Amino acid sequence: MNSNVWVIPEWSDDLVRGGFSFRQGGFSEGPYETLNLGAKVGDDIEKVRMNREVVATAGFGPQTEWVMAQQVHGHNVGVVGRRERGAGVTLEMPPIQDCDALVTNEPETTLVILTADCVPVLFYDPVHRAIGAAHSGWRGTTQHIVQQVILHMQFLYMTEARDLRVAIGPSIHRCCYEVDEPVADIVRNEFGENYLVSRFQKPGKYLLGLQDCIKRDLIQMGVSPANIEDAGLCTSCHTDLLFSHRKEQGKTGRECGIIRLNHFE
Repeated sequence: MNSNVWVIPEWSDDLVRGGFSFRQGGFSEGPYETLNLGAKVGDDIEKVRMNREVVATAGFGPQTEWVMAQQVHGHNVGVVGRRERGAGVTLEMPPIQDCDALVTNEPETTLVILTADCVPVLFYDPVHRAIGAAHSGWRGTTQHIVQQVILHMQFLYMTEARDLRVAIGPSIHRCCYEVDEPVADIVRNEFGENYLVSRFQKPGKYLLGLQDCIKRDLIQMGVSPANIEDAGLCTSCHTDLLFSHRKEQGKTGRECGIIRLNHFE
C-alpha cells in the first residue's frame, strides 16, 4: 500500500481488494487537488490518468482491467466481465451506459464508482466469489439501488444475502445534507418519516442521512448488520481529505469506491 489515505474494508484480503480513495497523494492542482479521479470535471486529463495510476498501483489492477459506469443517478445494474474491461477508462471504450452499479464474478476485473458526496457502496460475496459496486445518491437510494445489486447477485451468482460483506464509503452525511420538500416526500414514501430531520426555523427543509436508508435496505434484504461497515466520514465536513460537490459548489474532483477480484487457486 502506498502512503495515500484510504478506507479499506476489513474483509479485503488476497482474494478481493476493496477501498475508498481520498483526495490526497495525486498530481492535480487547484480545486482538483490532488488525487482527482474524475475525467469530466474540468481537470487536466493527463493528470487524471496519472492519478488513476496511483490507485491502480495500490493493489487494484491495471487501468485496462477497470470497468466504470456512466452514473446517471438511476438504479440500473450493469453485469460486466472480461469483455467490458477498460470501459470508461480507455478512449476506445465508453463507460457502461445508463447504470449506477456494476457486478461481476470475473477475476482480475476491477469495478470503479466515482463520487463527491453520493454514497459509494461495495459488495463482496466470499462464498460464491462475486463483487458489486454502487453509486447511491438520493435518487438511487430512493430507487433502492443496493437492493437491485443484491437481487442481481442472487440471480446471477447464487449469492445469499446473509453471506454478503458490504462497505459504505465516505459521503455526505445528515449533518450537512439538506433537502427540500419534493425530495423529502419521496423519502417519506420509500422509507418513512423517521429518516428525515426538520430544520429549525427553516420550513420545508430537512436533513437526510442516506447511509441510514441504505442500511435499512440492506438489512431488509437479509444482510447481517454485523457485516455492514460504514466509514462514517462526511465529505462536506472534511474537504481537506475528501471532495464534496455540494460544499465546494460543484468545482471539485472525484474520489472512488473500488473493488477487484483476484485469481485464486
